[in-house]
Amino acid sequence: MKLNPILTIISIIAAALFGYMFYSIPEDSDSKMLTPLAISGFVSIFSCLVCGIGLTWPDAHHKVNAFAISFFFFIIFIAEHCCFAIWGEKPAWLISTSGLVLLMYLIIIYGISNAKMKK
Repeated sequence: MKLNPILTIISIIAAALFGYMFYSIPEDSDSKMLTPLAISGFVSIFSCLVCGIGLTWPDAHHKVNAFAISFFFFIIFIAEHCCFAIWGEKPAWLISTSGLVLLMYLIIIYGISNAKMKK
């Protein structure tokens, strides 16, 4: 597994744009949720994009599995952060929910990276 530098840079830029989008969704500019939304959105989206497109996997099976799981969690993170941006009031709920979902995602990606595929 190698890190592709160009796709990693693209992932950083895309994650930063999503973080800004989550930051700008709440209409109340004095909200306590702005900074946690931006930071957790960036970290979540960045991890999905790097594992999905930024890594070079050893074979096609690993690559397809990692891309599918990354895309699935990418959609979950976008929906989660949009819901928290619209209806969320407490940053603790956002941080704990995003952290648990991100942890679950990273455990699955770790399992995919250690899987031995039969030929």
